[in-house]
Amino acid sequence: MPGTRSRSRSAAPPAALAPPPRERWVLPPRAHDALPDLERARLLDLTRDVLRRPTAPYAEDLQVRGLLEFAAERPGIEARLDRHGNALLEWRGRGTRAPLLAYSAHLDHPGVEYLGRRGGVLLGRLHGGVRPDVLPGAPLRFFALEDGTAIATARVRAARRVGGGTELELVELSGKLARGTPGMWDLGAGALRGTRLHARVCDDLLGAVSILHVLDRLWRARSPVRLLGVFTRAEETGFIGCLGLLEARSLPADTHVIGLECSPLRATARPGRGPVVRVGDAASVFDPELSQRLHAQAARLRAEVRGFGFQRALMDGGRCESTAFNARGVRAGAACLALGNYHNGSPRGRLAPEWVEWADHEGLAALLYEFALSWNAGADSAQSAALTALWRGGRAQLAQSARRIRAATARA
Repeated sequence: MPGTRSRSRSAAPPAALAPPPRERWVLPPRAHDALPDLERARLLDLTRDVLRRPTAPYAEDLQVRGLLEFAAERPGIEARLDRHGNALLEWRGRGTRAPLLAYSAHLDHPGVEYLGRRGGVLLGRLHGGVRPDVLPGAPLRFFALEDGTAIATARVRAARRVGGGTELELVELSGKLARGTPGMWDLGAGALRGTRLHARVCDDLLGAVSILHVLDRLWRARSPVRLLGVFTRAEETGFIGCLGLLEARSLPADTHVIGLECSPLRATARPGRGPVVRVGDAASVFDPELSQRLHAQAARLRAEVRGFGFQRALMDGGRCESTAFNARGVRAGAACLALGNYHNGSPRGRLAPEWVEWADHEGLAALLYEFALSWNAGADSAQSAALTALWRGGRAQLAQSARRIRAATARA
């Protein structure tokens, strides 16, 4: 999806272009004390800034640009792009002998590439998985990669499988389009209503927001903790950016990854019950030590912070990049938010904004910050202490019974 070929066609939107759905950015009352007021406000600002930037598979330009601007405004956070356009932001702290901790999120979301006219019919290609029943009638807003300006709107009339992909017939075009122009669902950048955040993209820009929030806190505190933020491209088309990252060996040796996602809600993981320690996906189970350490940190927060809760679940609604990391020899665990209207598919069979509970979003940001602070301490001391206590409590009886068994065996 290379974007518009002619800058002259990416001018300001025509007067007839309908405005996007209205945004609303007002913090709901706090549900827990995991984040101070200042950090809640900063998380809101970051969320708004990231969600306002359009994105689609192979058209993450504006998201990448935003990451580079974020780092440039914070001297000491180093930013680089690998040869596949994945972004890596690192706060080095003072260094440590511990393995490098990395948080990873992807920058794309299912979107549309304009293909032009064929036999008088306007066509687009769907990148990413969206339920077929919600596509007819779906509204689209196309954007310029140079600055994110909306340059056209259209609506999906019909969808059909062509080869290995999905082709869309478009109608009601307003504005001018060049072949290759990327588009998103015209569902609004974001709106906080009640306790929920509704947005055209939660998956996985909220994961990216959480990483930025942690990096920002470490930078402001001049923390000695080292952290790498990994931001991949084209996840929705099969982990392509992540596989490129691994193929290019873009990660330092002995990096340990916590992959961040928004994953479709399950009976075992519901919105409003806190962030999810994700132990696996539809394809694999993740690194057990990383899962246990993240779980232990979440349990400490639950014991110490009023109202904080978390969940632990195997989220089998899809695959995530932690499967790819582990398969390529990079140890990875995961955390996620339980997501409503996954990939914009509502239970009523219509295209709709994705949504999460805002308190879960705050909880994940807090959990990731505390986990980064505790990372340099090594393997979880609470778990080790618990095992030691079990051994001390039972070793005498074990030894006594072992003598009996060995003696009986010797007589035989």
